Amino acid sequence: MLNELQKDLLTELVNVYVGQAANMLSEIVDKHIVLSIPEVDLISIAEVDPEDRRYNILFAEGHLFRSSLQFGHQFQGKAFLMFPAEQAKVLANMCLGELTENLNANNCHLMDTDLDVLQEVSNVLLNAIIGEFGNFLEMKLEYVLPDIELIHVTRSDPQILLQNEVYILVLHTSFLLADTDVKGIIVIALSMDSISSLLNKIDALLEGNHG
Repeated sequence: MLNELQKDLLTELVNVYVGQAANMLSEIVDKHIVLSIPEVDLISIAEVDPEDRRYNILFAEGHLFRSSLQFGHQFQGKAFLMFPAEQAKVLANMCLGELTENLNANNCHLMDTDLDVLQEVSNVLLNAIIGEFGNFLEMKLEYVLPDIELIHVTRSDPQILLQNEVYILVLHTSFLLADTDVKGIIVIALSMDSISSLLNKIDALLEGNHG
């Protein structure tokens, strides 16, 4: 749904947003965190190819950490931050200054302290992104603190994660802290009206930039 110019501009915008979030997180954990969004897609759920490695998290079996934040009114939808449980554990350990040894999907246990850290990370990151989208669109948004959950996804129900969401804005996310790279994904499910508002604003900005 995005042409190359729209995709480039949206990628540039969200990287500014997550850069601000990274600065806040760096102050909170007293460590330098680099956050980047190398790629942004706007797609329908029906178009997601399960064989596409970029969307592994949406279809992978196993334990998954998921944080979600619902927002509205004029611009409305729901934002999700998702990590495989072992990646969430690595991120929590990095923020807590703890070593990560011999970690895999089968022996990964998220403690209450891990979940507290991940909730704070989710709160800062999702609020920064959604809040800045509201500023970009010049719309006042309402949202509350994100919910977090650790869920187990089986082969029969991977798509249940987003089954009610028709269109999604996908932000492929990379956390870099102390030379450790943690891969996750941010998915923002949007209503059609919200998608139209976002694309119209992007097109207006592009038209202004290119005359």
